[in-house]
Amino acid sequence: MKIHTLPSLFFFTLIMGVFSTFSVHASSSDAWEEFEQSVKTQCSIQFDRSFSRYHIYIDPYGTESYGMAIARGKLKSSTGLRAPDSSMVCIYNKQSKQAEVGQSFNSNRLD
Repeated sequence: MKIHTLPSLFFFTLIMGVFSTFSVHASSSDAWEEFEQSVKTQCSIQFDRSFSRYHIYIDPYGTESYGMAIARGKLKSSTGLRAPDSSMVCIYNKQSKQAEVGQSFNSNRLD
């Protein structure tokens, strides 16, 4: 029977702590990426109803209860090549996993 000395136990504990930190960091990173993808998917469904083309910008973390995204682009209701860009905000409920959008507004208000 081998008796572990204090330095070897300390070293083992240190190594296990380092590995568990990497594991937690990796899983939380994966969880945030999954959350961001969910926000993008659900908000894109909403944005597709109003925009003919747009760029989507996602808050990668959101709040405790909500995820957020904003879209900027051309509305389907806009006419002409020089129609101004519009923006729209999407709120994603983390619990229900449903998204809702507000009314569109002139993107110049963001500048």
